[in-house]
Amino acid sequence: MSDERPTLLARLLEVQRELKAPKGQHNSFGGFDYRSKEDVLEAAKPLCHDRGMLLLCSDEAVEVSEGWVYVRACASVVDAATGERVDARGLAREPKEKKGMDASQITGAAASYAGKRALANLLAIDDTADADAPAARQEAAPPPSGPFTARCRSCGTRYEFADAAQYEAFVAAPGCCPAPAWEVE
Repeated sequence: MSDERPTLLARLLEVQRELKAPKGQHNSFGGFDYRSKEDVLEAAKPLCHDRGMLLLCSDEAVEVSEGWVYVRACASVVDAATGERVDARGLAREPKEKKGMDASQITGAAASYAGKRALANLLAIDDTADADAPAARQEAAPPPSGPFTARCRSCGTRYEFADAAQYEAFVAAPGCCPAPAWEVE
């Protein structure tokens, strides 16, 4: 019988299997429940600690084309004994402005969301069914013709489409952000 410690990846797999990060926040304006970065950290830290793993988060603002600023977050688990690490990243775009928020609050909101996405990527938290949206909302099908707008729920980018065929071709290979989630408005 071996006294060897499981690999970092094996321990991360255990954390991914055991992690329960319920949606502990409620947006009364939008009428939906969501989980925050802090909710994920609160659920994950004890599981990581019990396995000798540090859970770290960092972020940085990066400017991309045409002045758009994104926050790139990195979530990592690090073996406390060896320093071996596994990283995952998440991105969130800062809007040019947001009513009622100053520049630091806009950056903070983007950093929090990017961090939540990085943690979700690292810990295999699946939000595909909700993307922080009301669970009861049915996804709107694009109209067969006529112009319409669709928005990426992940980064906020909006595009206007001439018809459903153009929309379907775009959604098949979008390039707006690493994890696009489109909805017809």
